[in-house]
Amino acid sequence: MSHRASASATDRRAVWQYAPAPSGLVPPPGGDRRQRLKKLIRRALALALLVSALSACGGSVQSNDPVFVVASPVPPDSGFVTYRHQSGAFSLRIPPDWIAGELPDPNGVRVQFTALEGETAVTRLSVYVVNTGTPMTPETFAQAANAYQPPQDLAAYGWQELERADQRDGSRRLVGVRTYPTLGPRALNVFLQGNGSFFSALEVDVTDAPQTVLDTLAAVINTYRVNPDAQLMTGTVQQAVAGITSFTGVIGFNGYHAWTDPDGVFHLTGEAVNTTPAPLEAVRISGVLYDAQGRRLAEQSDILPLDVLGPGQGAPYDLRFEGGRPPAAVRYELNIAGRQADLALRSFYGPENFAIANDRADYNAQGRLVVRGELANIGPSIAEAVKIIVTIWDDQGHVVATETLFVARPQLVPQEAVAFEVPFYALGGPAVTYTLTVAGTVGGAGAG
Repeated sequence: MSHRASASATDRRAVWQYAPAPSGLVPPPGGDRRQRLKKLIRRALALALLVSALSACGGSVQSNDPVFVVASPVPPDSGFVTYRHQSGAFSLRIPPDWIAGELPDPNGVRVQFTALEGETAVTRLSVYVVNTGTPMTPETFAQAANAYQPPQDLAAYGWQELERADQRDGSRRLVGVRTYPTLGPRALNVFLQGNGSFFSALEVDVTDAPQTVLDTLAAVINTYRVNPDAQLMTGTVQQAVAGITSFTGVIGFNGYHAWTDPDGVFHLTGEAVNTTPAPLEAVRISGVLYDAQGRRLAEQSDILPLDVLGPGQGAPYDLRFEGGRPPAAVRYELNIAGRQADLALRSFYGPENFAIANDRADYNAQGRLVVRGELANIGPSIAEAVKIIVTIWDDQGHVVATETLFVARPQLVPQEAVAFEVPFYALGGPAVTYTLTVAGTVGGAGAG
């Protein structure tokens, strides 16, 4: 029986007859908004100790504020590991259980660092580096700083600046509260500096952070180093809102599953769901394997295959550990982050513009599962880079496999159809149902 349906990945099709708790930032608790804002302001100012951090960022930097140094036999970063960005643009030392997640950015490098605090994974630090192509004179640094964090009346999101400290070397520390539509108010310390033609912005989220976390953040910030000779393409400094991260309650998990395929590859599969009223882009997921002592053994990360994750929409993931599951691994954690859709949304041609017909799932002569059918562009524009995302589910609601395939044609004009065939080479359990999602980018005359 043939049928025609929207490829929204909400309806499951039958195939044939035949645990770890995810974590992320928690939203601010309820209560009186004014009292909470006062608390956030106190918390933002409480991290004034990080004023000494920039003294390590660019060499011998002097501060306008008093710095108290207490001799200690143990260095503050003792036990930390060195994180060095693959571009070579920056490095810093972080606790071994922190997770680095890179967010795609067309203008520079943007990395967020997530730590487990109790049962919650919290993104406390984000690093943003842009090669402006222009030496960081006082004037160009001021322009870049204002582009990144403009005055309150020009900021895309509400920004209440509480304190500003311009250093003698030209760097700057901002203390304030930024209010996001989904995150709510967040207490921040923002460190801005220039090195050669490189502009750096380090954002430290101190919302509800205990003193031990503040001490750790101070130690990490003090190890930040920039390599202005790194080969980083020239870009433009963007407003801070481009790097908004997410937290539990914004992106949730569904159907998560762990399994090993016949080739020994260990998989973490599942579905990430956007529970906000706004679309998200550049959604990145990381999976970390731990032993019984809580030591991190391996990590894998990936970008979700759907460029824009609409409100209530889900997208599958498959984190592959090619070396297999370490024998000592006893648990894993999932961490995910994204930002409110802006850049990708401009050219995104979503699932509502496609229809699927005559789809079916069966096994070929080699015993391999294949999902095939036809899809059509029912939207108003030419579609380019059209891809179909297929997710296989077992009878317990677990994702046991997912594949993404670009269709053979570079473009689909409105009302044009094309056949597709998506093979699966390994399954993590009995295949009972499947979901399909189709998306692309706006092309041709409709790209404006």
